[in-house]
Amino acid sequence: MRPSKSEQLLDIAETLFYKNGFHATGVDQIQAVSGIAKTTLYHHFNTKEALILAVLTRASATALASVEKLAHAGNAQGLQRLRAIFLDLLEECQAPGFNGCLFSNAAAEFFDRSPEIVELARTHNRRLLDLFARILEDAGAPTAAAPAILALYEGILSLGRTQDIGPAIAAALDMIELMDKRR
Repeated sequence: MRPSKSEQLLDIAETLFYKNGFHATGVDQIQAVSGIAKTTLYHHFNTKEALILAVLTRASATALASVEKLAHAGNAQGLQRLRAIFLDLLEECQAPGFNGCLFSNAAAEFFDRSPEIVELARTHNRRLLDLFARILEDAGAPTAAAPAILALYEGILSLGRTQDIGPAIAAALDMIELMDKRR
């Protein structure tokens, strides 16, 4: 089954926003790449900001579900679930076309222009923080470490654009190992 025109537009917009940035990607470019009439685009998303919000909302749900799935994949138990997440993050950062965190990129571009976009990025990070806290709690580790885990995770996403993140991943894995030994 073919995706709906709305889904096609979201797919193309997300790809272009991630690759080129939100401000550098125009509605005309999204329309041209999609081949979907501009009237149809505006029927689904009446403004570029509405399109960006829809892209980020969908991307957040997808990203959080992916991290949750990683945490429960295989035989990983306790804090080893965090280890699986960070090892996957290493692969993500080394993949061709990696361009950092879509939500941090959006927040940076719209910090003083769109409170709704910035709030959506904050909400995404709060949900990620809650997920890390649940993993820590389930493992019997202090949930007070969740903000540090989030900072490492987001920091690695940011660093991955410009440098080798191997040492940062190694530090995250060492921290997880130390926490695991102290429980």
